[in-house]
Amino acid sequence: MDTLKLCLLSFLIHAAYGAPADECPHNLGKSDLYSYGNFCLKVHYGNYDWVDARHRCQKEGGDLIQIRDSGMQQFLQRVLSGQRSEDTGFWIGASDSESESHWKWVAGDPKMTYSHWSSGQGPSQSGFLFSDGGHEDCALMKIHDGFRWHDYECSLFLYHYSFICQHDKLVHSHTHHTNGQHGSTTVFIPQTFPDTTPLSTDAPIPTTPPDTDAPIPTTQPITDAPVPTTPPDTQAQISTTGDSAGVLIIG
Repeated sequence: MDTLKLCLLSFLIHAAYGAPADECPHNLGKSDLYSYGNFCLKVHYGNYDWVDARHRCQKEGGDLIQIRDSGMQQFLQRVLSGQRSEDTGFWIGASDSESESHWKWVAGDPKMTYSHWSSGQGPSQSGFLFSDGGHEDCALMKIHDGFRWHDYECSLFLYHYSFICQHDKLVHSHTHHTNGQHGSTTVFIPQTFPDTTPLSTDAPIPTTPPDTDAPIPTTQPITDAPVPTTPPDTQAQISTTGDSAGVLIIG
């Protein structure tokens, strides 16, 4: 009877939160696949260490889940609380392997702005197998501790758990119908900027006024022939030569 209830609860959860088939990468299949925000979440059940779990997520095209807000944390609690009861924890994509006690997501965020660590775990790790906690560099979300996070050794054979992969949803372009045919079109609208330089509407205005008249000469032009200062001879000199010597001058 309990098994039947569990199966029914699992069916109802998947019906409520299951990801639409056209939103997620097709290689993920349909089982144990959920939609949250812009992500598709694929739950993998089994026994894996953190390193192997991350490798499998990357091989699918995603990465281990990164729980960046309380909304996603609560969503996972609702989805996973009705699943297989034998699973005690799920690997998530947080690690402090680069710098001890400086936890960050596998995507490379400089710091975690949200966390759900259990007391004495994560940045305040006191150690479980190792007293200083220096080898417990990978995060596990534990079911039986209210889905709080714990840090464990990443590849020790003792720590094998299920895991959750995070994938970006597919992006679809808008479709249109042309002559009864379906098609997808991406339209690019070039961005233009107005010219801020004012247009020139008139010809340039000269600063020096143009010459409108011919230059005025300072010397009077010569209009007549030169006037002689010595009056010309108006009468001819008549000389006569005769038998008698003499000169008659008419003055």
